[in-house]
Amino acid sequence: MNNQQQLNVDLSQADDIVCENCGNYTFNEVALMKRLSPLVSPTGKEAIVPIPTFACNACGFINQRFLPVAMRSTDSDKSNEATESTEPTRPRLVTES
Repeated sequence: MNNQQQLNVDLSQADDIVCENCGNYTFNEVALMKRLSPLVSPTGKEAIVPIPTFACNACGFINQRFLPVAMRSTDSDKSNEATESTEPTRPRLVTES
């Protein structure tokens, strides 16, 4: 038996997602990497945890909606660095400890 559910969706009714930095419509699958300390790791050993997400194909920017909720910045934390610079920004993620 086929357990996959078939969806009939009209994609012409769906909204396009564009890069928040440059407006590009295409994205590459990338992975954010987190290091888990042995103190909090379930195995008691250091672990590297990949978090799959998407980065802009043109400038490398990662839209806020593509980040895990715990890694998203709030509206008050967002800076205008992306709009002030004329050079494409490299993807970066700043988390507060």
